[in-house]
Amino acid sequence: MPESFLKKALRDFHPYVPGEQPPDGEGWVKLNTNESPLPPSPRVLEAIRDAANDELRLYPSPTAAPARHAIAAYHHVQPEQVALGNGGDELIEMSFRAFAGAGDRVAYPTPTYPLLEPLCRIHEAVSAPHATGHEGVWAQDFVDDPAPLKFIVNPNSPTGTWAGSVAVEKVIEASTGVVVVDEAYVDFAPMSCVGLIPRHQNMLVLRTLSKSYALAGMRIGYALGNPELIAALEAVKDSYNLDRIAIAAAVAAIEDDAHHRKIVEHVVSEREWLGDRLREQDFEVGPSAANFLFVKPPAGRRGAAVADALRERRILVRRYDLDPIAGWLRITIGTRDQHDRLLEALKEM
Repeated sequence: MPESFLKKALRDFHPYVPGEQPPDGEGWVKLNTNESPLPPSPRVLEAIRDAANDELRLYPSPTAAPARHAIAAYHHVQPEQVALGNGGDELIEMSFRAFAGAGDRVAYPTPTYPLLEPLCRIHEAVSAPHATGHEGVWAQDFVDDPAPLKFIVNPNSPTGTWAGSVAVEKVIEASTGVVVVDEAYVDFAPMSCVGLIPRHQNMLVLRTLSKSYALAGMRIGYALGNPELIAALEAVKDSYNLDRIAIAAAVAAIEDDAHHRKIVEHVVSEREWLGDRLREQDFEVGPSAANFLFVKPPAGRRGAAVADALRERRILVRRYDLDPIAGWLRITIGTRDQHDRLLEALKEM
């Protein structure tokens, strides 16, 4: 990256790199970015068509009010306890803006979502990662960290591990700052921590419509928390950060719970089936509460080589090359046809 004009905090900076996005319609089996294997609700597509009208000349609601009210009703909270974002990533970035100044510590268990470290650099905060054990559970040093901002990705990415509410609440109770619980994958897990919000003024829960609502292409995320924290997010967000079409899509998606359940049930069922098939091929398969599996190839097969060989067959998975997860692969749960193609390719290799 050219450094002649960069601020000092971004010298030798390595930005977050999203998963590879090949051109649409070229026959790839895309199991690398945790998108939904099923399409969005037909009600969402209808709402998008209806919203594409003359009113696009007008700005949208600055607070995405229709979506804010629909999400509040769904979670049985007040609208002032909901903030919308351009995907979950914007809400993470808004949390940095609101709660972590230059020089402040930002703590999180690791390995986890690799966006957090670059955001620390961008905001000139001090990255404070805490290594987790084999089961993916944080140690007491993370609980005790005095950082004014902490993140817990639960279920975690890329490992897929899930921590119960008791472990999460222990962190919140010990923290004097804000604890952000990123629940992007929680619909595929046993339960959410949203129920803890009334007991804790320093807790935010982030959710997304990208995974279990099949709307990754719309970039819609939301935060839940006490009104004071939500007001802080609203104070630092970009103006009109959700457009009219995204707002309409969010309302339709939240209100079609039957379709949402269909996607979740498909993913959970296929996750179990694919995990069993991979174990039959001697892969190590970690426990997953998300819409992906975290796996290690059999002894003698390097993860990077497996990912490269799959790519030659137009099958994409996410590879990891840095310790402590070097050699592991993350495989998104897709359709049965996609899984059959993956498994056949692995047998050929």
